[in-house]
Amino acid sequence: MFLFKSSANNEETTTKTECKSKFPFVRPKESERKFVSPVIEKVIKDITSNMKDKDLARLFENCWPNTLDTTVAWFNVGEDFPRTFIVTGDIPAMWLRDSTNQIISYIPYAKCDDKLKNLILGVIYMQAELIISDPYANAYYAPPESKLPHPKNPWSKTDITTPPPSSATWEKKWELDSLVSFLKLSHNYWSNTKDDKFLTNKIWLEAVNSILDILEIQQLGTMQEFKNEAYKFSRLTRTTTETLMMEGIGAPVKRIGLVKSQFRPSDDSTTFPFLIPSNAFASVELSHLYEMIDTTSPDIAKKAKNLSQIIRDSIYSNAIIPHKHFENIFAYEIDGYGSSNLMDDANLPSLLSLPYFGFIDNDDKIYLKTRDFVLSDWNKFWFNGEKFQGVGSPHTGLGYIWPMSLCMKILTSTNDQEILETLELLKESSADTGLMHESFYYNDPNNYTRSWFAWANSLFGETILHLAKEKPDLIMIDDFKFIKLLDASK
Repeated sequence: MFLFKSSANNEETTTKTECKSKFPFVRPKESERKFVSPVIEKVIKDITSNMKDKDLARLFENCWPNTLDTTVAWFNVGEDFPRTFIVTGDIPAMWLRDSTNQIISYIPYAKCDDKLKNLILGVIYMQAELIISDPYANAYYAPPESKLPHPKNPWSKTDITTPPPSSATWEKKWELDSLVSFLKLSHNYWSNTKDDKFLTNKIWLEAVNSILDILEIQQLGTMQEFKNEAYKFSRLTRTTTETLMMEGIGAPVKRIGLVKSQFRPSDDSTTFPFLIPSNAFASVELSHLYEMIDTTSPDIAKKAKNLSQIIRDSIYSNAIIPHKHFENIFAYEIDGYGSSNLMDDANLPSLLSLPYFGFIDNDDKIYLKTRDFVLSDWNKFWFNGEKFQGVGSPHTGLGYIWPMSLCMKILTSTNDQEILETLELLKESSADTGLMHESFYYNDPNNYTRSWFAWANSLFGETILHLAKEKPDLIMIDDFKFIKLLDASK
């Protein structure tokens, strides 16, 4: 049952579930939403009206559209070359990784809504332009024509980088997964919409070529580029994870086919630059790139396919480490010299998420052992409180669990009881706000970080949609079929 509130001035409606939930309805009025998609509203209605748990329904209703409601800062509607600037939430900048993950769960419905399809294509083109402007950056300002404000990044005042930042750069932390996220978004859009016109767009191809060049450069060992480093980063800080050792070079590595990533998806510096989840992610999306452009750009496609295989082979040759309690598991980071860092971080890509982005099956023996390790107190960033258990990150310090890790636990689980228990933790982690947060303290969900963090909200929505499709008996009323949702979206 839905309640439609009419505006006195126009015919707009604000959709709200008429249900008894402890969570408030916190979506903006329709007139105040940054972007409205009729098909997304229809999906929300179809899902929430068929959910058993009205608290989960309200969370889904608030969280899943949060990116469209609040973070579409600029949308330049152009038939041939749209551009969309998506902020991460409470920080007025666009991250390649965050913006991809914020909108990716809307893509299956884009073919039912041309404006939504154009919005997503606009993110792809915006990312392409930003990558061309500074491929080593992780976050960017909006383009000048958007007329959006350009507040200075308060954390970057003392940064010294090689090469220097561009005028579009908000922060210049080299994170492998940032560039790979652009490839993921492109592939998801292409495979779902069947729109292939952008594959021959000069700007998109320039961004792709730039990515492949950067990845090959960052395969070099430290001594191979000594005195001629392609990338360096230094920051005056009291936090070691906010800068790189050895005057901005970072920890030394030996060339073994993997790609260096001086920073993690948390924006923290790596202990050892061969970050395994990001390299696994790269291997997957490079193979997807090959699928997309094998016909239109065969030379580039062949290069991507070769690089994908080199990275995958190196992971299996160098990143599987024996553990006295878990047999063989994937390391989080290695350096090619034999050193490894055994841990996991809640930010994606992570070791926990390896099956989620298609690197490995979730019933693979090495993955299952790795998963057991990640979800145990042998993982230094697994926190087990009086009620809450989950993976955190050095980014937020000891004791803070990230809801994204709880979502990923569900998305990689085959255990119904584990899924149901984790859903309860997610509900309680909201602290009666009706939204997800960046992190929360393991003994007090009211002690949380970032009240406006759109990526976490999108991932929660994606998690509910996953369960509605794959395990409807856990959260949906009897006889619910996911195909109903797709039919109703037409």
